[in-house]
Amino acid sequence: MAPNTSFIFAALVVDGLAGLSGALLSERWLIRHQAALVGFAAGAILGAVFLDVLPESVANIGPNALVWSFSGFVALAVAEWLMESHHHEHGVESPSLPASLLISDALHNIGDGAAVAAAFVVSAKVGVAVAVAVIAHEIPQEIGDYAVLRTAHWPRAQALLALAGVQFTAFLGAIAVLLAVQHVARVTAIILSIAAGTFLYIGATDLLPDVQSGRTASARAERMLGFVSGIILIVVVSVLVTGES
Repeated sequence: MAPNTSFIFAALVVDGLAGLSGALLSERWLIRHQAALVGFAAGAILGAVFLDVLPESVANIGPNALVWSFSGFVALAVAEWLMESHHHEHGVESPSLPASLLISDALHNIGDGAAVAAAFVVSAKVGVAVAVAVIAHEIPQEIGDYAVLRTAHWPRAQALLALAGVQFTAFLGAIAVLLAVQHVARVTAIILSIAAGTFLYIGATDLLPDVQSGRTASARAERMLGFVSGIILIVVVSVLVTGES
């Protein structure tokens, strides 16, 4: 099946705009709703992994999909450990921190672009689910990155411009997948399996602990409501896209 490049690039454009939304919204609104956004991202990512990405990967390459997924999970765990060690060593005030943050964000976006492209090549249903999960995660992540750049005394315009430039790296990952699929059999299923592992790591270790960490009952309820809403959105999207295909 020929990849629907228009859907792929449209999803990446929306993803890029979502990544910049944090700097365009009021700080008061972000502080009030960021916990719910993190919960929503966790639900969307984990829902996409278990309801769409992993089942599709296993259907395409069998049990080896789980091996690739575990490889992606471990690789991201090691990469995040290395990045965190670097951040703790130099501190927030270090001039090198914004650069390392943007490099890390760029590599993450390349992976997101590759995952979105591979998902749409496999099927529209999985493509939409992965795109929704990526966009849902992009908002709280980029809010955090913007806050770090501002803490490092970057002007608002400079921080926005840097984050906008980083968003374009997602297109590099997508283009690489679209070129590779013409020459390597099953490459999309392998990339999708690796993406499932990285999404599982992000959802289960980076986001889910925040869902469970509210200090009050209302704060915990808000986080859980966001989490359940993310799962419901993935289910609804999957059902609607399947019905139309």
